[in-house]
Amino acid sequence: MHHDRRDNWIGLLSFGFFIMLFALFFIIVPNYWDNVVDFLEDFKLKEVASNVFLPAPQGHHQVVYQTVVNFCIVFGLFQLFILALRFYFRSSVSKVAETVSNIVLWLGAAYMFNLLLSRTATWFPFIGGLIAIAGFSIVARSLTKLLFWRRSSQTQ
Repeated sequence: MHHDRRDNWIGLLSFGFFIMLFALFFIIVPNYWDNVVDFLEDFKLKEVASNVFLPAPQGHHQVVYQTVVNFCIVFGLFQLFILALRFYFRSSVSKVAETVSNIVLWLGAAYMFNLLLSRTATWFPFIGGLIAIAGFSIVARSLTKLLFWRRSSQTQ
């Protein structure tokens, strides 16, 4: 029960940091709200295959992409601190695996948004890359649980 409380506090710390960081980027990036609105209003249907249309932004929204890259990097690195706390307080294997998964997800998303920002990837390959990152995140969670399986079965 004692570990559950620590795990809850660590989770709240992570969530609180997320909210603080989200708000902070709206404060420190000039006209960010206007840039987000422009980005959302820029979506139009684009033909990706014969008679298959999907929404995609028409322009390049550098301010939005750069801000998202920065957000993902900062939050992904913060998850490394959360992982250190999880090890220090001997959190459950499930919570450690969740944090490893979060690190892969946020830093992977930063990488994909950076490709979009640098115009190395266009919208639909970017979306495919985000889906792949989500898959890598699930694999990272599963591998972490498998690596610590013995520890998990001994503590229960």
